[in-house]
Amino acid sequence: MRIPSTQALRALDSFARHGSVWRAADELHLTRSAVSHQLRLLERDLGFDLLQRIGKGVALTPRGQRYAADVRKALTVLGDAGTQNNGAGVGGSFAISCPPGFASMFL
Repeated sequence: MRIPSTQALRALDSFARHGSVWRAADELHLTRSAVSHQLRLLERDLGFDLLQRIGKGVALTPRGQRYAADVRKALTVLGDAGTQNNGAGVGGSFAISCPPGFASMFL
């Protein structure tokens, strides 16, 4: 199975927390249409319904709720990994020296 896009997973997580496509779109700085599209693509990729349409509204299915909870855990782990390794790269400064002609032409 293919791993779903992180954008789609973030859309699901935001929708699950807020219970609204409108609020999820606001949080993610996307349009409502873009969030809905991400959720539809995620459903297609997974092969099961995450959402149930109720009149004009949308809610998570029981299976969607379980999946959203797992996605939330995974996104938290990824976020924590980034935080723990922040600043662990190479640090310091370096100096470059070269002839003035090279510097004026190429740098």
